[in-house]
Amino acid sequence: MRSISALRRVVALAVIVGFVAAPSIGEAQAQTATQFYVAYRAAFDKAKKVEELFPYMSKATVAEINGTPAAERPAMFDMMKTMGTLTGLNVLSETKTADGATLTAEGMDPDKHKVTGTIAIVKEGGAWKVGSESWKN
Repeated sequence: MRSISALRRVVALAVIVGFVAAPSIGEAQAQTATQFYVAYRAAFDKAKKVEELFPYMSKATVAEINGTPAAERPAMFDMMKTMGTLTGLNVLSETKTADGATLTAEGMDPDKHKVTGTIAIVKEGGAWKVGSESWKN
């Protein structure tokens, strides 16, 4: 009898834990395009080589980078880092599109000039990827 009672308690506890944990699991999977982009920018700022960013980039962007001779990639990445350095990044809006979302953002360039950006975030295989970015001051 005791083992049946103990088993019932364990099953009840497992059910309760399952109900409590289920929303947090779903929330982790329901990342917005904005949340994804903020994570990408953090990875961008820390990256030492372009290949570290491949998990965040669309297939088309990765293919374009892979089409660059390996010896030229470090210089290309240095230019990306120089041109892409931003502080005070703030995503102003997120608009859903047929293939993902378009973000409008602003920040400060290295010379402390305000810049605005349009970022295309696409869904590939159920995951967010950066399709393209365009920044101007």
